[in-house]
Amino acid sequence: MLRWGRVEVTGGFLLLMAWLNYCDTQGLLPLGVCAAVAHEAGHWLAIRLWGGRMGRLRLSAVGAQMQMVGILSYPAELCCALAGPAVNFLLGYGAARLGWLVFAGMNLALGMFNLLPIGALDGGRVLRCVLAIAGRPDSAMQVQMWLDRVLAMLLSALGITIAGKGGGLMLSMIGGWVLLSSLKIWAEKWRKKVLSRGLITGKMVCTDTYRLDA
Repeated sequence: MLRWGRVEVTGGFLLLMAWLNYCDTQGLLPLGVCAAVAHEAGHWLAIRLWGGRMGRLRLSAVGAQMQMVGILSYPAELCCALAGPAVNFLLGYGAARLGWLVFAGMNLALGMFNLLPIGALDGGRVLRCVLAIAGRPDSAMQVQMWLDRVLAMLLSALGITIAGKGGGLMLSMIGGWVLLSSLKIWAEKWRKKVLSRGLITGKMVCTDTYRLDA
């Protein structure tokens, strides 16, 4: 793992970028990276505006994970989660007006993908915040868990169907990524819950962290 200040880069991320660069025959990777950087900048700016600060940015094979230091209200956290896709949509609109249709399409696709109600994406964070604001914070995690499972199975099944007809395996890979990301999130939540109850350390500890995934 490589570290530069608060930024961590895993070997999985480097392998993913190398693979994408190898498969990129049209020179689209730099545009995709620009869209992703703008997305993360939107999250960072919103966090700063709401009084938080970034504790760590981790780049891995499953995406960018921004860990925030501090505590936000659910409405504030909702705004921070929506900030990344909002920046992509604004960039997409501006790029389309300038005739940069490829860049516009990338931003539109990135923004829409991140709004899917998947636990590892901004849409999952939005869903949990909305349920919490509605007075159902305890059920938010359960709803998200079942949604992740259903979406993972649907994406995998659709990907296998497309692959069987001569298409690629991209959707199946995304389905597997959704499932693995979901399992990782729930394992971390369980660990924090156990720690907060003192079942491991024998005492109460503070485990409040907020993470926005791109």
